[in-house]
Amino acid sequence: MLRKWVLVLMVVVGLAAIGSLFVGRVGRVGRFQQELKSCFDDVRGLRSGAVVRLAGVDVGRVRSVRAQPQNKGCPAEVQIDLATSYALPVPEDALTDIETAGLLGESFVSIDVSHASGPTIENYGYLKSKPTRPQPSLEDVVRGMTESLRRSKADDHAPADSPVNRAKP
Repeated sequence: MLRKWVLVLMVVVGLAAIGSLFVGRVGRVGRFQQELKSCFDDVRGLRSGAVVRLAGVDVGRVRSVRAQPQNKGCPAEVQIDLATSYALPVPEDALTDIETAGLLGESFVSIDVSHASGPTIENYGYLKSKPTRPQPSLEDVVRGMTESLRRSKADDHAPADSPVNRAKP
């Protein structure tokens, strides 16, 4: 009789272990979890623990950021952990980007689904990243603002018959 209960217990534990592999997306009861990866040419100071946003909503965190100089197709790999209280079907053709919160804020990963229509990405899948665009430095921003102010002041002080003021209504 004891052997029978041990056998039943082993089968139940085995089925539970196999079931947890297939239901790996839901961690705690009612909590959606998924791990994704993305490759970037430049991570712009992104760090582990940074926020991941989809449509402006915080949906996860960056697990790790790794430089891979030997991999020309993926010089920087970012591992992303999504965790929400609801199902989050991210299309496999969604694009990732690294953005900054404000002018001097922290870097975060943004997932853009606005043009995505593909099937849902599988756990541990790779999302493509948007092409890296150069980020202006604070010095560039200040220089641009200074030049704009100078031009604005020059326009205000120009003679009434100057071409600058003739163009104004």
